[in-house]
Amino acid sequence: MLAAVLFATVVDLIGFGLILPLLPFYAIHYGASPFMVALLAAVFSIAQFAAAPVLGGLSDRYGRKPVYILCTAISAIGYLWLALADTLLAIFLARVLAGIGSGKIGIAQAIVADSTAPEQRAKGMGLIGAAFGLGMILGPVLGGLLVGPDEAHPRFAWPAFAAAGASTLALLLALTLLRETHVPRAAPGKLFRNPLAGIGDINRRALWLILVYFAINFVFAQIETLFPLFTATRLDWHAYDVGLAFTFIGCIVLTMQGLLIGPLTRWLGEAWVLSVGLVILATGTAMTWGVFSIPLMAASILCTAGGFGMVNPSINSLISRAADEGRVGLTMGVNQAMAALGRVAGPIFGGLLFDEVGITLPYLIGGALLLLTLLCGWRVIHAKA
Repeated sequence: MLAAVLFATVVDLIGFGLILPLLPFYAIHYGASPFMVALLAAVFSIAQFAAAPVLGGLSDRYGRKPVYILCTAISAIGYLWLALADTLLAIFLARVLAGIGSGKIGIAQAIVADSTAPEQRAKGMGLIGAAFGLGMILGPVLGGLLVGPDEAHPRFAWPAFAAAGASTLALLLALTLLRETHVPRAAPGKLFRNPLAGIGDINRRALWLILVYFAINFVFAQIETLFPLFTATRLDWHAYDVGLAFTFIGCIVLTMQGLLIGPLTRWLGEAWVLSVGLVILATGTAMTWGVFSIPLMAASILCTAGGFGMVNPSINSLISRAADEGRVGLTMGVNQAMAALGRVAGPIFGGLLFDEVGITLPYLIGGALLLLTLLCGWRVIHAKA
């Protein structure tokens, strides 16, 4: 079962990787400012914020497979719309659809939670992260090749068409390979409601861990969104160069989450892996202020991607284990909604600072915020289950 969901997720995330490093340049091509680029990232996350808890609740009521299939179909439509877009408004609307479709990640995490024993949960979540890493290795390379090295005549629609094709293939894989891992049953409470209304149904420890995840995503979204603009300013990079850098990031994430997270978790435990990862992530984020060369940028990427590769599966595993029985889908859905809220606020905050104050300030503040999050959340992170 894990192999099936990972295979479908990898194929879909290749499409995500095709688009992500190129999207800022695509938006600038249609007249977007750095702040508008940040808003473009934010609308994706707003849609994810609104949809993820509903999709998680639907998967608790009606099963994981149909909801996963629905999300994948929506992603394919969103990428096709992006390929056909010829205005900034059309690009924004396409990203809204893609944000709704991204709810499949929370469903995939719920499938992992259904299919693994608690002591194997971090490794299973790491495999979802490894699927993301593999998508980020293959996607940016293909996207860079498809958009072409000609800066005067970039082929921005080609990667979007390829992403739509990847999501369509993932849809076919999900239809044929996935089997249901959850016995559908009616869940208490309303389904269509405030995306954060489910917080009242989540226990205290899981809620605090979700807040930690919110802070992580707030910071990482700034890094992810502003990275193409930062490297264009500091290193004179273009879409092809950024695609190669995202491939390097994907290799690091894949190595960490696909190979190293299991041994690290057995050695240190999830709480310590999360804590050490937060320190490494904060270091890589803050050191960006001094980057003026490719070797320094590579060192910053190594710390940032490596730290995130440690943090992401660890915090998701802790949250899934802290969730009450029968509410795993709801809990992971609210978790994805809060993460999406962080990815809304982070790029907007960072984009304003980037535009109005300075290009390094978002990174310095982000590093400090990660360390503050670790300090404030230490007792919850290291509490006995």
